[in-house]
Amino acid sequence: MDKFLQYAFMCHRMPGRSFHFHGKQFPLCARCLGIMFGYITGLFILSTYGRLSLFLSFALIIPMVVDGTGQLFHKWESNNFRRLITGIMGGISIDFIIINVTIIFVNIGRDLGQALFL
Repeated sequence: MDKFLQYAFMCHRMPGRSFHFHGKQFPLCARCLGIMFGYITGLFILSTYGRLSLFLSFALIIPMVVDGTGQLFHKWESNNFRRLITGIMGGISIDFIIINVTIIFVNIGRDLGQALFL
C-alpha cells in the first residue's frame, strides 16, 4: 500500500515535508496528504451542500499553486501545516473542477446530439 500511494500521487515523500507519528513517516508528504483529505472533504461537501461553482472551484486551487510555485522557485519555505491546508483546498478544488467540467461536456454533448438528430 505504501508504494501504491507513493506512485499514485507521484509523491516525493521528503522527510522534512512529511508528517511523522511515533517516529514513523507518513506514506505521503503533507501536501499530498492534504489533497487526499480534500478529495474526501469535497465529496462530503457535494453530498451535503451540492456543487460549487466553477469559479470557486478554480479559486480554491490558487493558494496551493502559489505556495508550491513560490517554494519551487525558492521565494519562501513553506511549512507542513500550510502544505496540508493548501493541499486540502486543492483537493476540494480538483473534485469540483472535474465535476463541473464533466457536466459542461455532458451538456454540450446532449445539445449537440439534439441538434444533429432534429
